[in-house]
Amino acid sequence: MLDVLVAGAGPVGLWLAAELRLHGVEVTVVERRTAPDGRSRAVGMQAGTLDTFATRGLAERFIERGTPVPTGHFGAATTRLDFSTIGAVHPFMLGLGQSVTERLLEEHAVAVGARVLRGQEVVSLTQGPDAVEVVLRADGAHRTVRARWVVGCDGTRSAVRQAAGIDFPGQDTTMTGWLADVELDVELAAGPDGPPTAPPTAPIAATGPAGSFLAVPIGDGVHRLAGLSTATMHRGTGEPLTLEEVREQTRALLGRDLAIRNPRWLSRYGNATRQAAHYRAGRVLLAGDAAHMFFPAGGQGMNLGIQDAANLGWKLAAVLQGRAPDALLDSYEAERRPAARAVIDNTRAQLALFAAASPEQIALREVWSEALADPRTNRRWARRIAGFDDPLPATAPGAHPLTGTRLAGLALAAADAPTPHPLMHHGRPLLLDLAGTRTPCPAPGPDRRTVAVNAGESHPLWRDVTAVLIRPDARIAWASTEADPQRRAADCLTALRGLCR
Repeated sequence: MLDVLVAGAGPVGLWLAAELRLHGVEVTVVERRTAPDGRSRAVGMQAGTLDTFATRGLAERFIERGTPVPTGHFGAATTRLDFSTIGAVHPFMLGLGQSVTERLLEEHAVAVGARVLRGQEVVSLTQGPDAVEVVLRADGAHRTVRARWVVGCDGTRSAVRQAAGIDFPGQDTTMTGWLADVELDVELAAGPDGPPTAPPTAPIAATGPAGSFLAVPIGDGVHRLAGLSTATMHRGTGEPLTLEEVREQTRALLGRDLAIRNPRWLSRYGNATRQAAHYRAGRVLLAGDAAHMFFPAGGQGMNLGIQDAANLGWKLAAVLQGRAPDALLDSYEAERRPAARAVIDNTRAQLALFAAASPEQIALREVWSEALADPRTNRRWARRIAGFDDPLPATAPGAHPLTGTRLAGLALAAADAPTPHPLMHHGRPLLLDLAGTRTPCPAPGPDRRTVAVNAGESHPLWRDVTAVLIRPDARIAWASTEADPQRRAADCLTALRGLCR
């Protein structure tokens, strides 16, 4: 019997498999496709995802293959979001094709012991009290496997979700945009009569009554172009997109020709928005696009799914291995469902700005652009888009404001570990004593370190913190300003019991 069967070898399924293997769980990933998908698809890797990869020592593998982009967008607002303010280890978005992301994640998952089986499709499943029987189809033949747990990471049409009987309510597509991964010959900032120069290395955006246009470099000389035109936004997602239409739309939305050539991928996308009624049904769980879908604004889809996997991986391992009660898995949906709901809301708001055509709508876009010029507002939304400020369930009365938040803004005075991320490669909870007096916590499990804080580089929220317990997914489980080590230890032990035995 398998410990865990993961359906879907996209970024979410592969990261989940690697996280489960980090805890010694036997995991098999099955994928309907017989070969990796070469399309670029999701091209924005947010700072939150890069910081997650940094906790396992992997971020540089992606950064060296991508293009760092220091700012982001909220809809068609003309004021850019400044990622340098968010407290991330990697304060930028990375332009990188999903095909490269998947290749690197599969290499990592296989290296730590996960099995990835391609050309195998989930047909049906039946749950029992101790296991799930899954019927798989491969080369026209069927076989049955048993697994203690099954996780559907198999996209918006998830066979696992359907087989588990989990509803996927929401709205169908009402408007469409288009995207194209192409090579460019001219500088976007040049005028219509300007001479050809090197392709742009920074994002370029344009808005107007005709719609919105965005171009972002994604590496290897390729740019992702995306447009939403008021003239064509009601075409169906299945209607083919041609290179000539991309050229016409670019001229209409941007006001100039870009000498576009060598298309790698042309596609239309819609604003269909859905969220699974539940993220768990017995021994079946959902993550990524199988649990939520929305308009692809701000590069949040893949990143939200990877955070699903980061949240679920250590919890499922702890429950499976008897180190935590089954109730710990209930916190997965309790934490990740509001996070997806918040992204659904902000992508709907972004779509309203992208599609602004009337004087009232255009005025709204201009007012929002002005609001983002305020540093506090800009930082708030930069953190949200980057994956740091998703809403969480209410914390206990008296809890420190850091409790439940993503690890960010803590600088350490150590050359080998300037932040806590290099100390988390083991995937266990991390207890940091920041006051120089070791917290005498008797519980097994967490790694314990006494470290000095670089106060000049840390966010003010960390100023009086004497100890912090960091979950394996880099969220703060507990933070204390208590000076007495014994009282601190008692509080820490209570927090630890909520994570594992």
